[in-house]
Amino acid sequence: MKTKILFRSSITATLMLLTIFLWTLNSFAQTEYYSTNGKNRLTKAEVEKQKEELQQKFAKVIKQEIFVAIKVNNTVTNRDSIIQTISFDIHDGKNRVGAQKSYIAKLKGEKFLDFDLKTLLGDNFNSEQLNGKPTMINFWFTKCAPCIDEMPVLNEIHDQYKNDINFIVITYETEEKLMAFLEKHPFKFKHLVDAQNFTDALELQAYPLNLFLDANGILKYIENGIAYVMKEGEEGMKMGDGKEIIAILERLR
Repeated sequence: MKTKILFRSSITATLMLLTIFLWTLNSFAQTEYYSTNGKNRLTKAEVEKQKEELQQKFAKVIKQEIFVAIKVNNTVTNRDSIIQTISFDIHDGKNRVGAQKSYIAKLKGEKFLDFDLKTLLGDNFNSEQLNGKPTMINFWFTKCAPCIDEMPVLNEIHDQYKNDINFIVITYETEEKLMAFLEKHPFKFKHLVDAQNFTDALELQAYPLNLFLDANGILKYIENGIAYVMKEGEEGMKMGDGKEIIAILERLR
């Protein structure tokens, strides 16, 4: 009788240990999700699908091979899930970080290059005219789809900070080409054109590119274009709200 009681106690203890083990395993099982806006939840397969759609979209517009990299901006670990907030970096494939591997990266923390370029009206504009205020410089061209997509957001940022920040855009394209383009796509920054030699000197490899100078002309930040996100209740990827740019401008002004 004593043996049977001990045997049953052993079975009961084993079952209890197994139950506790399974409960613990289940409690700590974490599902990995991705989010483009902090609210939605995407599986890895859904993220890869969005990435592929972006590649196809911009390759069709630009008519060259385009690469999309998934950038993890933040990771939150919960009891039952891991949520990674992501954005998509679009580039030409030569270098994932574009100009950050070129000559321009060496200028970070240094006085930005002096320049004297033409405006849309044919006037001269030189870098000394930027002194006294922080400056945002956007490099772009008219057939760059991400450049065009971010223009409305940049216009809103311009309107919000135009009294405190210099906003200029620089392109290698001609005055005539830009005038025709801007009739359909308003872009409120000051435009500097025919800057092929200047952009070549900077060894730019990815567009759009945003540079941020302090009031003394020191290059403080080098950023790619505004990240695409998936907005709640909408299909496909949309241009983000530019919070990353606003955060930089707030630090500089």
